[in-house]
Amino acid sequence: MHRTYLTFLLLFIAISMYGQTKVRPLPANINRPSINLYAPFVSGDGKTIVYLSDYTDDGYHGMRWATKKTVSTWNDGQEVNKLTNRPTLNFRGGYSLSFDGDMLLFTSRKSGLGGFDLWYSDRRGDDWAAPKNFGMPVNSSANEGSPMLSPDGEYLYFMRCDQMSEHKGASGCQIMVSKKSYKGWEEPVALPSNINTGNSQMPRILADGETLIFSSDQMGGKGGMDLFISTKEGDSWSEPVALDFINTEKDDQFVSIPAKGRYLYTEIDGVKDREIAEVLIPEEFQPKKVMRIRGTVTDATTSEPLNANLTVFNVGMRDRLWNEKVGKAGEFAIVLKEGAVYDISIDVDDPGYMYFSKIYDLEEVGSRDKENLNISLQPIKKGDVYPLDILFKEHSAELSDDGIFELRRVADLMRKNSSMKVELEVMLNNYLQDSMASNPDLTEVKVDTSYQTASYKESSTDSVKSISRGSAIILTAPDSMRVEDKEPVMELTYTYHNDRTQQQAEAIKEYITGRGIAEDRIEIKATKKENETAEKPIEVKMKILSL
Repeated sequence: MHRTYLTFLLLFIAISMYGQTKVRPLPANINRPSINLYAPFVSGDGKTIVYLSDYTDDGYHGMRWATKKTVSTWNDGQEVNKLTNRPTLNFRGGYSLSFDGDMLLFTSRKSGLGGFDLWYSDRRGDDWAAPKNFGMPVNSSANEGSPMLSPDGEYLYFMRCDQMSEHKGASGCQIMVSKKSYKGWEEPVALPSNINTGNSQMPRILADGETLIFSSDQMGGKGGMDLFISTKEGDSWSEPVALDFINTEKDDQFVSIPAKGRYLYTEIDGVKDREIAEVLIPEEFQPKKVMRIRGTVTDATTSEPLNANLTVFNVGMRDRLWNEKVGKAGEFAIVLKEGAVYDISIDVDDPGYMYFSKIYDLEEVGSRDKENLNISLQPIKKGDVYPLDILFKEHSAELSDDGIFELRRVADLMRKNSSMKVELEVMLNNYLQDSMASNPDLTEVKVDTSYQTASYKESSTDSVKSISRGSAIILTAPDSMRVEDKEPVMELTYTYHNDRTQQQAEAIKEYITGRGIAEDRIEIKATKKENETAEKPIEVKMKILSL
């Protein structure tokens, strides 16, 4: 028994130590003996990694890449094809991956616009397509390098330098950012002076879209190039803070952090060689968690992709985060950071189609941090019924801010279809009632009146008495009445309940008519189900009465 207890104790200690491990080298099929590995970059979803290896035929450091096999293991690394992997032309370590790992961005002087340029290559199964130049205005006659896309693909961060060399590094650099529009990439702008102090390099924008890690040898530190972190605050950036938990006296530049945000990928000294490891990030430096949403938009009738409009609002801030076309392929990907409620909608310019919408409450992002949305937009037909994502304040008929965007969409739809008439139904799924206000949700009161015949004993008191019996009030006749005299007694019975559907339906109609829709185009309906539970206690539906 003592041996069993000791074995259990040792196992418990081992598990506890593993759970708190600060440095975790990648498995042996990546960190192979007698091979040096450098400059790891892992995609935001944590499923693809690119790194440099000195295991090459020509003696240069070549790019290799691998994909996740399980939660904790990787497939064997393989060499990036020679179309992209040109050590004599590429800037060392000047590469990154898109959030989903399907695009490789890198730095090369191969047939560029001048000096080093930014390039990209799309993944094709187990290979990479022929690289393409980002072109102007991102690339210029100067040297551009170390590109990285924001998680949503809307911003491109990179460095523009006075001098760059394939293997000797760069100098005179500043970090730039370019925004993507429907016309392409806009003219890049430099980040503010507290970031660009003379030689800022290797920008790494994290999954929350607002945390930036970069390297510099002009901002103090432990020596050489050191790593710093800054957070976006509106149109500015916070004062950079040194990442001293990872900085050393040597040059520190090549790190990446996936969306999970607990571990940082970097190169370390192994037992014999340079290897890749995950390093636990102190809590104060961990970025916000994010929800990754990928989707497709198709026509429900033909299954063909639709170049739909994607709109995303931060509900609390009334801030529109996205308002763009998804493209002819009908595909989109967005990243929503923890700590807010978001309203997402998809529609097309054709007024004959219904829209799609959904609310994401991401005050906290748990283990479920990704979702696939396959959206089929339906042509609108008479008699069709559509659920509406409309919410009310707790125990109230007052509209919640979370549902305002949905009501605007209904009004816009009816405005586009000028002859459309609809019926709006509010359904309560779990109707509750009691003879007293025993539940905070029982805010409504129904009063029933009944009459009873009663007799009374003689008395010298002629006043009318009021007697309370629980929730009922009984009005009595004068005590002086003779026993044989009988009069009806009025009894009021109070019922407390949570049925606010009529007021809620009226509040919805009032909001829509307030946005210019005629009252005679909207009918309302209020229903309830007794003693039933559902995922949504209140459902709102819209039925098309006529077009």
